[in-house]
Amino acid sequence: MAPMNHPSWWGAPKNFNDRKQERKVSWLELFYDLVYVAAISQLTHQLTAHTTWSQLSYLLLLFCMIFWSWVNGSQFYDLHGSDSIRTRLLTFWQMLGVAAIAISIQDAFQGNYKTLTFSFAFIEIMITYLWWSVGFWDPSHRQFSRFYTNNFLIAFGLLIVSAFVENKYVTPIWIVVLLLNLTPGLIGARAIVRGIKERGQIFSASETIVERFGLFTIIVLAESILGTVSGVAEIKDKQPMAWIAFTLGILISFLLWSIYFDMTSEQETKPGYKYYLSLVFLHFPLLFALGVIGACMKVLLEDMQAGIHLIVLWIFCIAIAVMLLMIVFLTTIMKQAEEDRSYIRPTVKVLITISAIVLLIPLFAKWLSTPVFLLLITLLLLVPVLIGVISWIRYKVKID
Repeated sequence: MAPMNHPSWWGAPKNFNDRKQERKVSWLELFYDLVYVAAISQLTHQLTAHTTWSQLSYLLLLFCMIFWSWVNGSQFYDLHGSDSIRTRLLTFWQMLGVAAIAISIQDAFQGNYKTLTFSFAFIEIMITYLWWSVGFWDPSHRQFSRFYTNNFLIAFGLLIVSAFVENKYVTPIWIVVLLLNLTPGLIGARAIVRGIKERGQIFSASETIVERFGLFTIIVLAESILGTVSGVAEIKDKQPMAWIAFTLGILISFLLWSIYFDMTSEQETKPGYKYYLSLVFLHFPLLFALGVIGACMKVLLEDMQAGIHLIVLWIFCIAIAVMLLMIVFLTTIMKQAEEDRSYIRPTVKVLITISAIVLLIPLFAKWLSTPVFLLLITLLLLVPVLIGVISWIRYKVKID
């Protein structure tokens, strides 16, 4: 079926061949990201209220579902978005769905899954429509979009089913839904790469989409700052030690920001579809770990006088290690100029070592207080930053 004529003011999805590798991130994209602040804040709030392994695993499932919607919304805008009324209206509907998810998360943790299920189903059908519409307006693109449309339609059906089953079946169904949502790019990888080659192109992540991931990382990183502020704010009698812990908490957030952006920012991925997929999938554990760090920071600080919680210590340390290792993996898929390599190469080796050391810290929990623990984490994170900066300075001196 050929696409119907459409008025220019309404707009069709932008043709894939018109995609720009370099463009400015639009104000609409930045506004779209803001609604995810609310959803992620609700998730981290649930972890601070109930810091358990089972809670953590359930939060991982919900985070992946939410982040999946952001990835698809952002990817669609990068490939097919335009400054049209259609794009703005569809973005608004997606934002509305994510906001509904945010206000439904607490109900889900109290055993009422229906509202959250229908909110996710709304987002699912919206994203399904987005990818279907690409093939409708540009039939040559159906060989790519059909993998997404087919999987997402099945996932939508399963979400509707999960709204009418017993609670014990909801999580297993959602796990299947998540797998369906995450796998279209993998299932269709060979056909997608072949189709792009036939067009004489090589698919790779644009500078803009790399920047978008960086901006979303800032959103999640804000949770660690918020966790620090909220945790210390709960302390009624703020002795000097509380202010020391506060300073260390903010410094840890700053060091995590420094490591991530110094190792990955202002770079493109290597050309190739597999590197784009790697960029996407590596950010799932990285960003979840970063959100967990923020939640644990709040628990550690607000309960500082009561002593350190071993389970919180383990979760915090595992999250730090996961984040550092994901950054290491990200460096393997990024194009690196000689100046970048002068910083990245020595830092990568240190990050791997630091990840292993961090995982040993909970073994000594009975000798640790919250300020001492935060000081250890600060010192460990400071090492790769200093080594990277020193290596970069040596490089600059050498070429000058």
